[in-house]
Amino acid sequence: MSEIIEILKYIALGLIQGLTEPLPISSSGHMIILDALFGEVIAKDAMNNFQIIVNFASLLAIIYYYRKFLLELVKDSFLYIFKKELNKKNNFIYVLYVIIATIPAGIVGIIIKLFDLDKYISNITVTGICLFVTGLLLLYIHNISKYANREEVTLKDSLTMGCAQVIGLLRGISRSGVTTSFGVNNKLSLMSALRFSFMMYIPASLGALVIGGYDILKTGIGSGNIIGYIGAFFASLFATYFAINLFFNLVKNKNLKYFGYYCLSVATIILVLKIFEVLWWLE
Repeated sequence: MSEIIEILKYIALGLIQGLTEPLPISSSGHMIILDALFGEVIAKDAMNNFQIIVNFASLLAIIYYYRKFLLELVKDSFLYIFKKELNKKNNFIYVLYVIIATIPAGIVGIIIKLFDLDKYISNITVTGICLFVTGLLLLYIHNISKYANREEVTLKDSLTMGCAQVIGLLRGISRSGVTTSFGVNNKLSLMSALRFSFMMYIPASLGALVIGGYDILKTGIGSGNIIGYIGAFFASLFATYFAINLFFNLVKNKNLKYFGYYCLSVATIILVLKIFEVLWWLE
């Protein structure tokens, strides 16, 4: 019975990871909140492997969602480089901008890992504050997006959104929310900014997967439940695909502000509980 409960914990966390990954509400922040509220749901030596697996599932779902666009980018870049078809240049430049935008967070992410700085940005208080900031950012995007109508991504967008992705490394700051806000602030349309933000996520996630996979090879699988890993993988895969479809349907109907209200509400509750020590075990 205890093993079944453990497997269900894995699946539940995989489901939550999948639902929150494509939404601008910080999946990492929600994982920290759940861990703080309910204790060590998954053993610490298994959590790293768990996150690698469920993040990989989310990555696959996002790649599948954008499969036609990604195929077009790859095909056009190939034709421009090797066949000198100048009419394909725009998509080649787009790919370059995605790569450029990924570099800042990649460098900072490596520094955080090398110096084990993650522990300083992964506590419940920081998460609550960052989630509150995310809520304000989403309301800001909602208010200014009607004035942003440029569709073509520029080098300036790439650089500013790439730097914004560094801020998104903080637990509680939505990566898609903060990068999109910088894009929209540059007058890039909301849909174009969101799409570029998700394109930035793909190489960043692939890099994290390579580093995480190396750690697994070096240290072993740990004490994780294999069946739990499999269940969490598929829960995250399907939940991510469902959530990204839901998200873009809501964005088309200009309902982004409700994600902002949600983040502000959760952040307020967490910070109040922390300040007044209603849940004294929150760290």
